Amino acid sequence: MADASPNLSCTETNKSEPGGDIEADLQKILNGQHVPVNHIAVGLDRIGNFVPKTKKTVYYIVGAILINDAGQILMIQEAKYSCYGQWYLPCGRVEREESFVEACKREVEEEAGLTFEPTTLLCVEYGSGYYYRLTFTGHVTGGKLKTLEHKDKESLQAEWIDPVHIQNKLLPIRAKDILPLIKLGYKHWERTVEQRFRPCLPLLYKHKHIINRPLIVQKMSDSEIYVLVNSEGGSHFPCGVDFSRTPSALLTAYFILKEAIGNTKGFKPRICGLVNLEYGGQPGSKEDGICFSILVSLDAPKLPELENSVYKWIKVQDSALIQNIVLLFEDGKSVPFIDLSAGRS
Repeated sequence: MADASPNLSCTETNKSEPGGDIEADLQKILNGQHVPVNHIAVGLDRIGNFVPKTKKTVYYIVGAILINDAGQILMIQEAKYSCYGQWYLPCGRVEREESFVEACKREVEEEAGLTFEPTTLLCVEYGSGYYYRLTFTGHVTGGKLKTLEHKDKESLQAEWIDPVHIQNKLLPIRAKDILPLIKLGYKHWERTVEQRFRPCLPLLYKHKHIINRPLIVQKMSDSEIYVLVNSEGGSHFPCGVDFSRTPSALLTAYFILKEAIGNTKGFKPRICGLVNLEYGGQPGSKEDGICFSILVSLDAPKLPELENSVYKWIKVQDSALIQNIVLLFEDGKSVPFIDLSAGRS
């Protein structure tokens, strides 16, 4: 809990302004609804001629963790020469003009022979070279498990694997990068519906850039919460464009804070998790951008004074919204957003 009162000269209570009610927009984002990005605060001057194009300049990978009632996990045996006979999760690259959900369903059917309905993202990982991997979970709805009789270039076969075989290294795994994902999948599966985070599926909205929308929040107590807002063109949550080949949502948050506060020395913003995601993947898209809405806790001892007049701290008034935000600060209550270049938490 913070130990000092905020400087009220740099704060406002939530007001209805051109550009929308901030609390209403915040609630929409947390509920998985669309809130348009009308202004980019940082990064546009650094991206040069970069245009996100799927499978050309940006790489989106989708995968699935599916666990049956017996607690077994779906895995496929690789047919590729480089990893022939080894086991992995069903996954693959997103094609141009294809949504993430469509791509994941396609990969599971091609590699495992099963149809499934995604219910939520389990996590999003990102790394250097504009690489993003989105892992889903859901329910099998049909199909027939692929056997060796039906092997093809996509896979040799698929099986429901007991996790003991993975833990005891009895199964030749293609790469260890899936082990944390499997652990995360079982953690989610073992929880009750009430203990899990709210289901989060990508929204179908086009974006020209790779955008991070950090919802920068300062929690003074469980009943007093402030959110950082940019007022250029109407109040909205400040957004930034990823301009580095080593993308970082946390770096975006730092740049926004630097523009708002000036000196960010001593501040250690913390990513709590992903709360909303938007991606087009539709026919006719000229750009394959994406928008990540991420909850970021400032974790400052007091509410920082703002040096830039276009920024304001808005005090959240709605008690139900405050409770919702406080809940998202808890471990496991939002979709993990993992920076591979920084290592796993």
